[in-house]
Amino acid sequence: MLQKIPVPASLRTVMFFYIVLFIFSCGTGREEPDLDGLKVNLRVDRFEQDLFRIDPENPSPGIQALKKKYGSFFFLFAFRITTLGSQDSLQMQDNISHFVADTNFRHVYRDCEKIFSDFTGYTRELDQAFSYYRYYFPRKTIPRIVTLVTGFSYPVVADSSTLGVGLDMYLGRDYAFYNTLEPPLPAYIRRRMDKAFMVTDLMKGWAQSDFGIDESNAKLIDMMISQGRLMYFLDKIMPRANDTLKCGYTGSQLEWCRKNESMIWSFFIDQKILFSRDPAILLKFVNDGPSTNGFPRESPGNIGLFTGWQIVKAYMEKHSQVSLKTLMEEKDLLKIFRESNYKPAR
Repeated sequence: MLQKIPVPASLRTVMFFYIVLFIFSCGTGREEPDLDGLKVNLRVDRFEQDLFRIDPENPSPGIQALKKKYGSFFFLFAFRITTLGSQDSLQMQDNISHFVADTNFRHVYRDCEKIFSDFTGYTRELDQAFSYYRYYFPRKTIPRIVTLVTGFSYPVVADSSTLGVGLDMYLGRDYAFYNTLEPPLPAYIRRRMDKAFMVTDLMKGWAQSDFGIDESNAKLIDMMISQGRLMYFLDKIMPRANDTLKCGYTGSQLEWCRKNESMIWSFFIDQKILFSRDPAILLKFVNDGPSTNGFPRESPGNIGLFTGWQIVKAYMEKHSQVSLKTLMEEKDLLKIFRESNYKPAR
């Protein structure tokens, strides 16, 4: 969707929802590169811990310490992720004091501390994924990882050098506070709000900030290829991850897509909508949902992602000389479509 840009100018927040619980085939037979010497040793900072150490009665020292430690990310948090920021420094101090003193937010913070007290396992997974990232994109920035409490606003945020994760968005599908949010979260979203999905979400978010497209005038096929390309990126960066953790479908939904791949493609061809820019068409086929309107209820939402994924895989199978870097930096998405010669077997 968005390219990363330097902060603090025109900060952009990358948000996206989510991925699903059921475990499916992970394709561990794929050939993997040699990562010897490519360990990245990620830096991970716990913003939420530093934030809730602020004394509500005397917030200024704590706020100054946050600004010093986190730099532009503090302002991203204050002005974009939350509404705590203000050009009036006294007003911002007051806002932050109320936030860290609020009974509900302190409850959420304590729950995050219980579930994520030890972040070592996630750091290890992220370190592995970014080692692959360095292998394929040696000149790209390896971000600093920041954990935070967002006030139930974003699961993943990114600026030019920082990748943040809202721990309060991964407290489990049955977490009590999720049922109190307005508007209510649909069941198909809540079931994915679990710590098992964080690492895949983070890697997808970083790729989206790097290689997303301008959606303002995109055609359906552009959106499908763009989403499929992100899936292929995850295939390479996280080769051991389950496919359901990449695409956001349940295991049964993904199996249904695989069994009905030809029918799905025939639908798009017969309806002559691949080159449509109609927002209603895009909303219907490349946005999340419990299922896709016009398909059986066994189908997943965002069914266009599946087809885009298969198109990109077909393209890369026919162009073995094309690197992952070249694929992700390709601006002409129609070229990928045309040269894939995608035609699923009936």
